[in-house]
Amino acid sequence: MFDTLNFKPVCEGHWQAKEQFGKYQLSIVLLPGKTLYEAAIFKDGDFVQLPGINYDDDVIPGLTKNMVTAIMQKLELIKIAS
Repeated sequence: MFDTLNFKPVCEGHWQAKEQFGKYQLSIVLLPGKTLYEAAIFKDGDFVQLPGINYDDDVIPGLTKNMVTAIMQKLELIKIAS
């Protein structure tokens, strides 16, 4: 699923992709000089934390491509169940 993301430059070396999953939007960023991704989930423009995805913070740091895919799969299951 990661390969379906469309990353766009935000500024020099900073890339972001956004993907909608029903009422939730996943934002993935790759910051300058980093090799791991950060993710955040939004609902109606506000940060949200979802059980099994977030752990005590709005931003989920240190993600590999496979970890991003796992988050996307969980959000797809939430979308289907809603």
